[in-house]
Formats: sequence, C-alpha cells, structure tokens
Amino acid sequence: MNPKDKASTEIVTAAVTAPSELPDYILTEVFLENTGYFTPSSKRIKSIKLKEKVIGERVTPDGTKKALKVTISANATLGLPITSDLDYYRAFLKICDELVDKSGRFELPIQVPSKKLASLAGKPWGKPTRQEVGEWFDRMTGTLIKGGMYRAKHKDYDDGFSGVVFSQVIRRGDRMKSGKTAETNYVWPAPWWLSNYFYRYLKPVDFNFHRRLRKPIAKSLYSLLETGWYASGGKAYTKTYRDLAAEFLLTDHQYLAEIKRQLDPAHKELQHERFLKQWEYREAAGDSNSYTITYYPGEKFFEDQRARESRRQLAQRIAQKPPRLEVKKPQQVGALYLVHEIIRVTGDQHSTKYFTKIVRELSENTIWTLISETKQASLEGKIKTTAAQYFTDLAERALTKVREEKNQLEVFSS
Repeated sequence: MNPKDKASTEIVTAAVTAPSELPDYILTEVFLENTGYFTPSSKRIKSIKLKEKVIGERVTPDGTKKALKVTISANATLGLPITSDLDYYRAFLKICDELVDKSGRFELPIQVPSKKLASLAGKPWGKPTRQEVGEWFDRMTGTLIKGGMYRAKHKDYDDGFSGVVFSQVIRRGDRMKSGKTAETNYVWPAPWWLSNYFYRYLKPVDFNFHRRLRKPIAKSLYSLLETGWYASGGKAYTKTYRDLAAEFLLTDHQYLAEIKRQLDPAHKELQHERFLKQWEYREAAGDSNSYTITYYPGEKFFEDQRARESRRQLAQRIAQKPPRLEVKKPQQVGALYLVHEIIRVTGDQHSTKYFTKIVRELSENTIWTLISETKQASLEGKIKTTAAQYFTDLAERALTKVREEKNQLEVFSS
C-alpha cells in the first residue's frame, strides 16, 4: 500500500484532562516571539547558519506591497538558538517580571544569577548546566537578527535593522567597569528590546505551561498558535506543512504518515493540556504532494485571553494613583487572575484558598494596591520576613478596616 494517505482530510480529537497547576503569566516581547529566533530542537544545530522568515509587509511610496523578512544568523561556534535556549529565555523573562516596578520598568543592568536561571528553566545544577548557561549568554549576545523589525514606539517596521537580543553580559567573576569583580551575572538587553518592552509590545505567556511541555515542537507551537489564534479572533489557524517545516527547520516529509509521526506527539501534548482542541490535515489546493494543517484553539487558549484582558485592565489601573480602601466592593472581574497575581508576587502557591478568600472580601482596587505595595517593598528590601507574610499582614489590616467601617455603617443605619 502506498504510504501516502489517499484521504484529503483527517481530523484528530482526543479526551483531555485539566492540569492542576495554576497558570503563572509572564510578559514576553512580541517581535522576538514572531521571528522564529528559537528553533525547536533538542540537539544543537551547527550545520545550518541562517534561517529566514517573513514577518509582515509594508506599502512602498509607489503603492506596492513589500514583504518584510527577518534573518537569524547563527554564531559560527555556538550555532542557532534552540529549545534549551528558549527555556533559559523564559526563565530570564520570569526574572524580569519579578523585578519590574509599577511604571513597567526595571533597573539596569539586570542581575541574573546562574543557579536561579537554571532552576527556573528546570535544569539540574551542575558543571554541564553552568557551561550551558554561559553559552546561552554568549548566544544571546552573538546571534544576529537582521531585516525588518517592529518599533513599538513608532508603531511601524524598521526595514534596515541589524542587532542582537543582549547588548552586553558581564559574567560572575569578570571585572566590571568600576574595577570590582562581578558577584553575579549582569545583563543589558539591547535598546530595541528595552524600547519594545517599555512601550508594552508584550503578550503574556503561561510560564508553568511552558515548563510542563516536553516536546520541543510543542513549545514552539505554543507561541506560534497563540499568535495565530489571537490575530484571527480565536478562529481556526491554518499553516502549510512546508512553511512550518521551513520555519522550524524540520525534515520536509512527503507522505502524511511521516508528517504525523513527526508532528503528532507535539500536537497530542498540546491537546492534553487543553491548549489545542483538534487539528486537521488537508491536501493543499492544487498540490496533492503537499499538505496544510488547520489548528483549532482549546479552552486554555480562551482562558489565557481572558487573563490577558484582565491584565490589560489592571495595567491601566496601575498607572493611576492608588485609590483609598473602599467599603463597597465592586463586581469581581478577573478574580482568578488576581489570585494568580498574588501568587506570582508572593511566591506562595500553598495559600490559594486564603488568597481566594481575600479576593472575595476586598475590592479589586484594594487587592491591586496590596500587590503593588508588596512588590515595591520587596524591590526596596524592606521585607524582613517573606513576601507572602508581608502581603498577608497588609491584607489582614485591610480586612479589619473594611469590617470596622461596615460595622459602623450598620450601627448608623440602625
């Protein structure tokens, strides 16, 4: 029997179970996510030095449309960034998310301890990991991005960009400009990255979800599909297999059975996590030797979008002067997200029941004020116990005040 399937369409569905771990949303800069900078692979790629992707288009003065491309050029010694580099980058973003202040900024340089970075990336600490972290720093400063780049400040593409992700890294033990020996690793992200970050060209990704994924293709599909579904308003997203193989540097197979063996382990992992509902293979129109893959979003995607909207609303509030504590509690919108934010700031995943109680009893504005005060106290080194205990103390005082005011109102009304 010919190994090429004769069926033009195949839809795959399966039962899924909900994970017990709560989401931990961190912010990631969008342009780098869209470049295909990180190639899904568990093995280091040194034979391929360049990869190219079309990321948009712009209208030229004569009215014609011009495709904007970006090229990722590997460091000759270190090779292209792969999935393990993406793991470290996600861990770096988690550190940035912990450091960012109420204005959405953080102080430079960013302190990135090797052991913390490895722990967040899910890597066991040892000599191989220490070497891998060092190579990751080098790769982030040595991999060239060239071509079209989106400037969030101007809301337009720069067609002549050439740069890297990290402008400079000083490793622990190196001599700093002041002459002192660095006690940790110091990172200066490139100006374009900082500009896009501070101008909020960002999207949330679920850090815990990324850490649970094991297939390199699944981790890259997470970002690709989230972007595609977001752009389509939650509708199905279709991509040709050949384009996907070229972007991910996958072996370009001819037969559907081979394509399924290559992609379906990642598809099933995303489906198990409720991120991908189902996928559909079709013969490409007019080309029986090529396929398209249509992806349908799962419930987790929509949950993430609701959290994204809640975060946007909270970001608007943070720019305003914190209001005084209110006696009247407004309608709870995005309560689950508020609990996630408390856990993210306090680092306490064991007090979910208590945090849920706090969110139910206090207004959203009050909760956000407590979160901001805890984060600021942590940044200023004012917390003598733990961030969780500090937040709890603030919350209990707020609850006491609300209850006292409530009792006074009841006495007055009687």
